Amino acid sequence: MPAHNSLRIGILGGLFDPPHIYHLISAQWILQEFDLKKIVFVPAYNPPHKSKYSSYIHRLRMIKMATRGNKDFLVSEVERYVKGKTYTVEVIKRLKSQQKFLFPLKISDLKAVEFYLIIGADQWNEITHWKDPARLFKECRIIVMPRPGFRIKRIKPFYKYILISNTPLMNISSTMIRNRIKEGLSIDYLVTPAVGRYIIRQNLYR
Repeated sequence: MPAHNSLRIGILGGLFDPPHIYHLISAQWILQEFDLKKIVFVPAYNPPHKSKYSSYIHRLRMIKMATRGNKDFLVSEVERYVKGKTYTVEVIKRLKSQQKFLFPLKISDLKAVEFYLIIGADQWNEITHWKDPARLFKECRIIVMPRPGFRIKRIKPFYKYILISNTPLMNISSTMIRNRIKEGLSIDYLVTPAVGRYIIRQNLYR
């Protein structure tokens, strides 16, 4: 994809419970596929459609460990500052309004930034159940990643506005990793070594 004058930033939200290699592989792929400047990982704080998950501080530490060493990856704590349920549209609006949530990236004019929200096909297929999807499309572009077992539905009126990624299909999930830990199985190569050590040290998911 050709270069653009605006600063193009990808936003990848999620529980990251724990973050795994496919989060990193897909982020790096999309960064280059859509000529983005940075990918900002946003760990969920109080997600509306989830009820059971590890503490925010554990998940924040792990995603910081997982992305450390990649100058194109940032982690934002913006969801800590959104009151109530952290709906995606509210998070994007907060990111667009305050430079501090994109630290250490220095942006003189946030209006010159194009935000690209990265979601999976499973999430896209539920987009009409999200809070104010029409407003979300006004706030950012949306990139949809393929997912094993999910067809990207032609949801009107939004389908014509999405960008579809060619990220490779990998059936790796945080749920699978948590289950392997419970069963006493190895998670080597499914998470980064630092995240693996942290999980052991904190005795998570057992």
